[in-house]
Amino acid sequence: MAMKNTAVIEVLKCLRRRYPAVGALEIGEPWKVLVLVILSARTKDEQVLRLAPRLFRRFDTIEKLAVADVAAITATINTIGMYKQKAKNLKGMAERVVQEFDGFVPSTMEDLMSLKGVGRKTASVVLSACFDVPAIAVDTHVFRVSKRLGWAKGKTVERVEEELCDAVPKKNWREINRVFVPFGRAICTPAPRCWACSVKDLCAYKQKNLNVPANADAVLAAIAKREAEFVRLKREVVQSL
Repeated sequence: MAMKNTAVIEVLKCLRRRYPAVGALEIGEPWKVLVLVILSARTKDEQVLRLAPRLFRRFDTIEKLAVADVAAITATINTIGMYKQKAKNLKGMAERVVQEFDGFVPSTMEDLMSLKGVGRKTASVVLSACFDVPAIAVDTHVFRVSKRLGWAKGKTVERVEEELCDAVPKKNWREINRVFVPFGRAICTPAPRCWACSVKDLCAYKQKNLNVPANADAVLAAIAKREAEFVRLKREVVQSL
C-alpha cells in the first residue's frame, strides 16, 4: 500500500504537536525500559509507573534482577496483572542479558526476541526508544488507530506492521507508537470521540461519532487529568532512578 503522501505526514505532524512527549515507559537505561515494557503487557501504563520506583530501588541493576528469587520479584510487582508470569519473565530476561550479552540489552530484533517475555512489539519499542532504530511497535492502540485512519487493513498485528511500514516514511516510524498510543487512549478509543479529534478530516473511518455529548467538558477534563497524572508519575520514576 503506497500511502506516503501529504495526508500521512499531516496527521503525524498534527498528533506530534498534540503529544510531544516521548513514550510513557521510555525512562532510564535500556534494561529499565525493557523491564517496564514487559510489565505493561495487558496492564495500564499508569500501574506500571506506580510500581517502578520501588522495583528499581530493590533491583537497581540488571545483575541484581538476574540473581533475585522469583518470589522477591513477584512480591515487588504484585499490583499488576499477570504478575507471577511477569516475575518469571523478568528473571529469565535478566539472566540471559547478563549471561549472553554481558549485561547489555541487545540492539537487534532477533536478539531481543530471544529474551524471555519479549515479543516483536516489546522489541520494537526498545529498538526505537533506546537505540534510535526505525521500528513500529503495534499495540492495541496502534492497531485500532491505523485501521481507522485507513493506513492499514490487516487482521493481524504482523500484517498491520507491514502495511504501516509501507504507508509511513521510514524516518517517521519511531513516532507512530509515541503519538498513536496517547491518541488512542484519549480520543480514538474503542468508542471513538471523533467530535474531539484534530485529524478527523484526514481520517477514513466512516462511522464517525461527531455528536458532541452533553458531558463533553467533563470528558475533556478527565483526559487532561489523566495526562497530568502521567506527567506526575513519570517525574516520580525519574527522580527515583
